[in-house]
Amino acid sequence: MSKQQLTFADELTLLAHRENDGKQLIPNNVLNVGLIAAELAELASQMKAELVGPNLAVVDRQPIGDAELDAVLARMAKVGKALPPSRWLIMINPVRKRRRYLQRLSQRGAFEVGTSRILGVIPVARYRYANPAQVRQVRQRLGKVIRGQEPDARTVTLLALAHHSGVLAHLFAAGEDKRIEKIVHDDWAGQAIKAYMDKTTNKPGDSGDSVILLAAGGS
Repeated sequence: MSKQQLTFADELTLLAHRENDGKQLIPNNVLNVGLIAAELAELASQMKAELVGPNLAVVDRQPIGDAELDAVLARMAKVGKALPPSRWLIMINPVRKRRRYLQRLSQRGAFEVGTSRILGVIPVARYRYANPAQVRQVRQRLGKVIRGQEPDARTVTLLALAHHSGVLAHLFAAGEDKRIEKIVHDDWAGQAIKAYMDKTTNKPGDSGDSVILLAAGGS
């Protein structure tokens, strides 16, 4: 799987897991919302949706050929009106979003799936990186921008998604917040996550550990 084939949501999924053991770094409800924002950003980058003022609307209903993106595009087209990006995060069902991206990336060879049991009884799927070089490349790209390299538009958006979802804080040392905020300030996808999170709170006990309990019904 080459870097060119990765969508924003693919890259965010890669970044959101610890390299040595695959543990998710942020709560699964937060990652689910971040992935929707990533999908909206991808649709905009592929000229399927467009931001007009504060609202995002579909401008081309033709499918892309990506199952996850096409499902979001169809949902937006069915709603049939422009809404603020943060509102789309509510309108589009996030349940099992992160699970589908883990499965998809596993099928593409980014993750390998193992099985273990909780208390020796409950079967769970465990995801580890099959090839850490892929996530390292994405992380290095963000690191160069944080250290001063001029970013391209896609890197700015990914940086914003990772920053406002809380992933970035687990990947880089503290002290670069002001520069990061300056870079991502105008990115609407990242701001949508922030607006959504400002209005909601994490569920008690909704930790990264819960997101790998796929066989046990984790979302």
